Amino acid sequence: FFIRMMDAWTQLSASQRETRRADPWALAECLREQDETRTRQLRHIVLFLLFPDHFEPFASASQKNIIVRAFAKKLGEDPAAFNYKDRIAIDRQILVIRERLQQEKGAAPDFDFHDKPYLKVWRPESGGVGDDLLSREEADVWYRQRFGDARVWLLAPGPDARYWDEFQKKGIIAIGWDQLGDLRAFDNREGIHEQLRNILDKPNPWNDSLACYQFAHEMRPGDRVIIKQGLTLLLGHGLIESDYTYDESRAEYRHTRRVRWERIGRWRLPKEQAITPKTLTDFTGYRWVPFAFQVMEEGPPPPPPDNGDPRPYTRQEALQDLFLSEAEFDHIIDALTRKKNIVLEGPPGVGKTFIAKRLAYRVIGYNVPERVRMIQFHQSYAYEDFIQGYRPQEEGGFELRNGVFYSFCREAAANPDDRYVFIIDEVNRGNLSKIFGELMMLIEADKRGSEYAVPLTYSPDAEPFHVPPNLYLIGMMNTADRSLAMVDYALRRRFAFIRLTPAFGTDQLSDFLLAAEVEEDLVNKIVDRLTHLNRKIREDRKNLGPGFEIGHSFFCPQEEDEERGESWYRSVILREIEPLLREYWFDRPDQVDGEIKALLA
Repeated sequence: FFIRMMDAWTQLSASQRETRRADPWALAECLREQDETRTRQLRHIVLFLLFPDHFEPFASASQKNIIVRAFAKKLGEDPAAFNYKDRIAIDRQILVIRERLQQEKGAAPDFDFHDKPYLKVWRPESGGVGDDLLSREEADVWYRQRFGDARVWLLAPGPDARYWDEFQKKGIIAIGWDQLGDLRAFDNREGIHEQLRNILDKPNPWNDSLACYQFAHEMRPGDRVIIKQGLTLLLGHGLIESDYTYDESRAEYRHTRRVRWERIGRWRLPKEQAITPKTLTDFTGYRWVPFAFQVMEEGPPPPPPDNGDPRPYTRQEALQDLFLSEAEFDHIIDALTRKKNIVLEGPPGVGKTFIAKRLAYRVIGYNVPERVRMIQFHQSYAYEDFIQGYRPQEEGGFELRNGVFYSFCREAAANPDDRYVFIIDEVNRGNLSKIFGELMMLIEADKRGSEYAVPLTYSPDAEPFHVPPNLYLIGMMNTADRSLAMVDYALRRRFAFIRLTPAFGTDQLSDFLLAAEVEEDLVNKIVDRLTHLNRKIREDRKNLGPGFEIGHSFFCPQEEDEERGESWYRSVILREIEPLLREYWFDRPDQVDGEIKALLA
């Protein structure tokens, strides 16, 4: 965008450039002529730097829209009267708001919308927390007194904080990208960047290469590290005690350093202090750092030393970024605890796997991955894989081996006070009678327990087998799978079916995307275009229908998605949505071309 902007600038005559340098609104009009201007943060930054008396220090269009809506009410105007897609009109209105606050409310000429009491108007949930940030000078003094020359790093312990429990117990931090091998073999970041381009097939893995280089070459013993999950949750901080090590004994996340943890807990940040989605960030000197340490050190005390007990998994934690209402979530949990067997059914991209794991931890009550097992059915999956069967040995002959479900049931039966969850992906792709065999009856909620135990086909003389009452089954089913004409009646009778639908148009999805630094204009575009497309898919009852809609998870940015503007959106459409539509309407290529054109317009 910046290159295109400067190229267009050089095409102007000297008098045209002079006019735009002198007139802030003329420059704004000039920038508006560039593609994707409405969704580019640089547009706001350039205008503020050149004309700070006319534009606010916000790089987010969505925040400007919020300010206009909030202060319009306060000043007696109708918030619906403004065109929130017209960036220049919104900038002009904010200037009007500033002038009226100075004239009518006695605001200082240089007031900031982040100051009290103004922050409370447009961010009422904050309680004015933005005012808790120190000034730049105060933050510098605090930082030197607290840490001296040490740096402060912000680290995500894997997706959804997957490795945080291990980091605590072993006193380490680690990052992925194991395909690179020992990072000390790279003298500079450029070498890492080029290697990652080949490995990841990404045109510009900027943040990935920076994280790897900084973790191995710039991080030092004595530096501080803050651990975070998602955009608003802090998990603890510690002192880095070792140099970089490449630990080949680890299965994954082999790039490691030793850490002495000084504070561990769970501290939720307000939305306006949401943190970067990157894996590793150098936060040295940021005004946010004193605020973060204040939150962690004045918040709840650290838990007692780890005695091996699992961490409780709360309802609030389960609902985080789940795009389900509390009532919907409670309904599913109730069905699972009552029926003991549920199937999550829905079209591609509605988050079936993501939701299944959250449900599993919640019904267990703790974040304990070892009590959750996940497999995938396929058309050749058999009783011998699932329950028990004879398998060939390397030295010849056959031996009786227990299947994954048999072993998991035995483990659950040996620990009757703990709950266990077994997740089956593509549950309707398998031949259930062939897979479950004589155990089909035993998974029913009222047939659990040793009194219903039966002998197994391959070990009739052994102890009879039963499915314990503390084991829960979650199946997942893709309703867009054309290879499946209908669901096995035996499955319907023994499982409660929960239908999941796309979340386009919900406040939860919009809030998630805005917090993930997707501009409001693009969020609106995603919601509008995909809602319209899904309506067409639903109405095509002859070929498709509701089970073929496009799910929202295609448009949920991952931490490695560095750019979250138009180019990211176009990439999702062309790489993920277009192939799906061509499969749906395989006999109508012209219609697919039209739908893709509409999505990209």
